[in-house]
Amino acid sequence: MVVYKRANRQYVAMSEDEVWKFLESQNKVYAGFTMKNGYPHVSPLWFCVENRKIYLRTHDYKTKVELARTGKACCATDDGFLYRELRGVIVWGRSRVLTDQGLIRHVNEILDKKYEKQQWKPADMPRGWVAERRREARAFIEVTPQRVDSWDNSKV
Repeated sequence: MVVYKRANRQYVAMSEDEVWKFLESQNKVYAGFTMKNGYPHVSPLWFCVENRKIYLRTHDYKTKVELARTGKACCATDDGFLYRELRGVIVWGRSRVLTDQGLIRHVNEILDKKYEKQQWKPADMPRGWVAERRREARAFIEVTPQRVDSWDNSKV
C-alpha cells in the first residue's frame, strides 16, 4: 500500500491523481540511491511513468544501476518560481533493474517518444562519439512507490 501525504505541515498535498499527472508532466527526476558509505548518490534523469511506477533509463555501467539493485530509491521533482507556484513530489520506493525484455521494450518506446525532440541526433554529433554511444548497453530501473510526499502551494 502506498502512503500519500503532504511534505510537511506548511504545505497542502496533491491528491493521488494530481501526483501522477504532475509526475507525467515533468521532464526529469532526481533519483537517489544509498551508497555503501552511507552517502546518497543522486542523479538527474529522464524518466517515464507507467502504471503508477517510475521508470529510469541509463547505461548499464553507471553506478546507479548497481545501487538500484539494493532495492531502495528516492525520486524527486518540482517546479514553479514564485512561492504560490511551487509544487513538487518526492517518491520513496523499491527499486529493481529490469530484466523482462518485453517490459524493457515497452518502457524504451515510451521514453523515446517522450524525449524524441531532446534526444541527440547522429548528424549533430561527432562520428566517433556516436559509434561509442551505440556500443553502450542500456539499463532500465523500476521504482515502485511505498511513500509519496507532495506539495502544491497554489492550494494555500
